[in-house]
Amino acid sequence: MQEKLLKKIISEYAGMDAEKIVDLLYNKQNVNEFLIAKRLNLTINQTRNMLYKLADSGLVQFIRKKDKKKGGWYTYFWTLKVKRCLLKYKERLLEESRKLEEQLKKRQKERFYYSPSADLEYTEEEAILNDYVCPETGEVLQLKNNLPEVEKIKNEIKEIEKQVLVIDVDVAEIEAKEGKVKEKRLKEEKKQKEEERRLRKVQRDKEKAKEAKKLKKKPQEKKRQKTKGKKKKAGKKTIKKKNSPKHKAIKKHSKKNSPKHKAIKKFSKKKTMSKK
Repeated sequence: MQEKLLKKIISEYAGMDAEKIVDLLYNKQNVNEFLIAKRLNLTINQTRNMLYKLADSGLVQFIRKKDKKKGGWYTYFWTLKVKRCLLKYKERLLEESRKLEEQLKKRQKERFYYSPSADLEYTEEEAILNDYVCPETGEVLQLKNNLPEVEKIKNEIKEIEKQVLVIDVDVAEIEAKEGKVKEKRLKEEKKQKEEERRLRKVQRDKEKAKEAKKLKKKPQEKKRQKTKGKKKKAGKKTIKKKNSPKHKAIKKHSKKNSPKHKAIKKFSKKKTMSKK
């Protein structure tokens, strides 16, 4: 049923030859344009012109890829937008229904006249202007019974309503499928994000563990450096004591009080006395 309706829609937009495109694209995606041209027994340019008409109305879409085998020229891959086709056709049906509603109101409120020997109809205003005489046949105009016309318009409106209802059901089914696909995609994306977060957490935990190990090592290294520093300072202090002024004074005093120094001092005094 849906394919038959789609063929009707496509043929209205791109001609009767275009309805074969539905057989090639229905429930398929990204069909090679050269395959379409071959199946339709048309040249690639004729096929593209047909598809471009449908694309202008949003009924088909395409992607293109460079074909290295054909000198880097682009090859187009086409997909039938079923939902868009149905909604576009629904818009047309609703517009047609609106016009029929206006005709129905007019038929129910106004009077119309006709010429008995010709299929010519006139509004009441036109009939008055022509003195109720047909300008084409010269016959006296007769009042037309609007009931058959009213029933006909009502039936046409009902038929359109049926078609709109069918389209609504088909669109609802398509949207339900799209919803499931979207839900599945969102679940996969959520799962992927959760996995990425988990891996980032694992990485952060590893980095924290490494940082904690480094922090534990630092106090031990500081203790070692302190003990080494103390030893070095102790050595330096003994050196400083030997070379300090205090140490030199003590050393000098000790030399003065030594027996050798006293003997030298006594001898020098005697020598001084003898000279005198």
